Amino acid sequence: MHQETLITRHQTPLLERPPLVEALDQGACKRLVLITAPAGSGKTTLIRQWLTTDPGRPVAFMALNDRDNDPARFFARMSQAIRGEAQEFDTSAFTPFDTGTNSDAATIAEALHDSMAPISHPVILILDDVQHLTTTPVILDVLDRLLEQPPKCLHLVLSSRSRPALKLSRLRVEQQLTELTVRDLRFSPQEAEKLCHTLGNPAVSSNTLDHLLRITEGWITGLRLALLAAQEKGEEALDAFSGNQPEVMAYFGDMVLQALPDSLRSLCLQSSLFDRMTGSLCDQVLKHTGSALMLEHLARQELFLMPLDHDPGWYRFHPLLREFLQTRLTMESPALIPVLHRRATHWWLSRSDYHQALKHAENSDDPTLLGDIIETAFGLWSREGHFSRILFWDYRLQNSPLLQRTGVAVPLLCTLILSRRFHQAATMLERFREGGPQDVSPDHHRVLVRFLELYLELFQNDNRFIGRDDYEELIRQSRHYDVFPLSLCMAAYHHLQHARPEQALDYASRAREVLKQGGHHFMMDYAGLIIALCNRSLGRPRQATRDIQDAYQKMPTDGAARTLRSTAMVVALYDQNHLSRACELCGELLPKLNKASAIEVIASVYLTYARCLFALGYKDKATHILGKLEHILEPEKNRRFIGHLIAERIRQAWLSGARELAGQAARSAGLTDLLQRGDWDKPGTYSEYRERLGLATVYWLRATGRHAMAGRILRVLAQEVSGTGLVTRALTIDANEWLTRTEPTGSSRQAMDTLIQKHGLHNMTRNIFDEAPGFGELLATATQQGLVLPDSYRSMYGELVDTTARQTNTVRPDPFSLLTSREQEIYRGLLAGLNNTGLSELTGTTLSTTKWHLKNIYSKLGVSNRTEAVLLMSGQDAPGPGA
Repeated sequence: MHQETLITRHQTPLLERPPLVEALDQGACKRLVLITAPAGSGKTTLIRQWLTTDPGRPVAFMALNDRDNDPARFFARMSQAIRGEAQEFDTSAFTPFDTGTNSDAATIAEALHDSMAPISHPVILILDDVQHLTTTPVILDVLDRLLEQPPKCLHLVLSSRSRPALKLSRLRVEQQLTELTVRDLRFSPQEAEKLCHTLGNPAVSSNTLDHLLRITEGWITGLRLALLAAQEKGEEALDAFSGNQPEVMAYFGDMVLQALPDSLRSLCLQSSLFDRMTGSLCDQVLKHTGSALMLEHLARQELFLMPLDHDPGWYRFHPLLREFLQTRLTMESPALIPVLHRRATHWWLSRSDYHQALKHAENSDDPTLLGDIIETAFGLWSREGHFSRILFWDYRLQNSPLLQRTGVAVPLLCTLILSRRFHQAATMLERFREGGPQDVSPDHHRVLVRFLELYLELFQNDNRFIGRDDYEELIRQSRHYDVFPLSLCMAAYHHLQHARPEQALDYASRAREVLKQGGHHFMMDYAGLIIALCNRSLGRPRQATRDIQDAYQKMPTDGAARTLRSTAMVVALYDQNHLSRACELCGELLPKLNKASAIEVIASVYLTYARCLFALGYKDKATHILGKLEHILEPEKNRRFIGHLIAERIRQAWLSGARELAGQAARSAGLTDLLQRGDWDKPGTYSEYRERLGLATVYWLRATGRHAMAGRILRVLAQEVSGTGLVTRALTIDANEWLTRTEPTGSSRQAMDTLIQKHGLHNMTRNIFDEAPGFGELLATATQQGLVLPDSYRSMYGELVDTTARQTNTVRPDPFSLLTSREQEIYRGLLAGLNNTGLSELTGTTLSTTKWHLKNIYSKLGVSNRTEAVLLMSGQDAPGPGA
């Protein structure tokens, strides 16, 4: 079972409550079980007890807190929890990007519904402490929609201190709701009597017990407080007990807390400063001895402490009691509080838990200590790629003087940029620039500001950054500063965008070495990814694959580097034609990609996933993934990947036989306008965006039979790419160009001999089979004509060659054989160049009837207009690009 879904099932609750357990059993078959009761009513204990009755029950459990008000975090946790119980959960249907600011509840709910559709068995989703979600209407709205039209597998159990704003009327009418309220959770006289016995109290009279139940209204925590106090004060304490909540808390302080031995009382008061505690923490910070045994003793009473499910020996206070204890500690020992926080800070630092250390440092009344730890934590987290941890502290630092610390400002700014919070980063950068140097030299400060300006431009608008040539000056100036390796990475990325893979490889290799020496593990992997891309582009796929596989096998079990290495591995698996494994790894990656992920990583995963899905026959799902990527990319800022997206969308539409859809995509992308403007009439400056748009246009032209025109564009692209050193791109363009020629099949061997001699057989990976549709048929025919493929190549790609070889023997039917005699007559007139009026006169039909016949002809021939119908038969290009 996935760790997110684990809850303690081996503990025996203090008091078993069979009727309530049975109610949960029956309710779990319905759409919703809703448990609402105040804190301390035993909601979580009841759920835990119910789960022990059937440990094999498929349960996804989420204990919520105030951070879950963020929809992206909540739904990411939710999908991860469900997938832990049901591997069939379709991560391609629902990703963190579905919860973006532009996504409404209906869209999110629909995506979740689709993602759960493949799950064949029931899954119970338990959300504990739902009251934390009250400030985010979109989350509750999504839950409402899931309840209204639930996935067949899903059953919800919600536990909350207050009634959530859900629409329950319809569920009640349809008898799909089980409700348990504070009245249901109240203890009966028999249960109260049993509780008294379990706590070791002497028997109490029925009158006293009735009084206690009446005052506490059966509230389990109130009963425990009173009965525990009675152990010290006798039954008369129960007769004087007052049960409303403030008085219960006062009673707890006056009767129960005072009754504790001094050591336990001190432990309770002082440890209330901790979110969670264990024996060694209390021993060192509180200067106690034997704290572990004390905590265990208190936990056994199930009043003071609750054990943490995943961490043996760790505990936390009930929230009500913790609040009371903190208030009492403030009243009794205010001067001790910052001292304890400082000690706790150092204890958590010794365990490298910077998050907890920072929370205590915040309350230590020591701004220097806080600043030092933030600087240390931000530096470590940025080196490891834990950007979400930095962002958690972002709002706490608003307008803080700590933002003028270089060690705080620089990693925070880089994180904001990588998370695409560009406006916030620009504002903060301006303040950092105007603030002047605080803890570094003026020269160092100037270099940092320039680096951050370029870093922001690189990620905010790579279209503008690609035209820069002043990065060399930054590298020279930053050589003695900590941003030097990052500047090298930026230069490598710049050269990669400019189609200069040799220079990019040089910079990335230098950067990786310096980053390794400085412990910058995340950016070291980023440099490694650039190196792999360079080797792949330079025609060294084996070297790239070896590097990727070696890094993937050595990657740590956790950490942000896993995403980068896994992304590279996805591409390597795809290149080697291991499509199912690539799809599986993409499915694991998608839930982990979010706004803090580099756009290169996001685009690479989505595009490769869509291509693998399409090749495996999941065409609708591939289209869905491309649509999600379009929603993520910003056209004015991510033109390179927009070009990839357009080309892949048209390629898939063409190969699916959806010519009209391919034409629509071409027109929507403005390819017809580019063609009419003559953008492909002569070579220009190579860019990745231009090349991909050119390929997209080629796919569209080939789909409509305009092979000669496609060939002319490819020859222009070949000239543009010739001086770049991009071997794989040159191969893709050349392969497509051969496929547009009209020579007889006897030239297939000649074509393959030429391509292999020029580019090498080792570069003909799965990518070429996909990006040059028809390449498999070309290679298959060449093998029939005597081309011998190595066994190693056949073992990897033989399936593609064999499959496409069979396809080459398939004869496309004569278009006239698909038409009626009248449609054939109209088609001949159309081929002769007659317009609609001329066709009407030729056949003696009305103009409207002629148009009706033309519509049927286009449909039968699989074309969308007159031009495509003519080209289908003639094999020649029309004078213009057509509509």
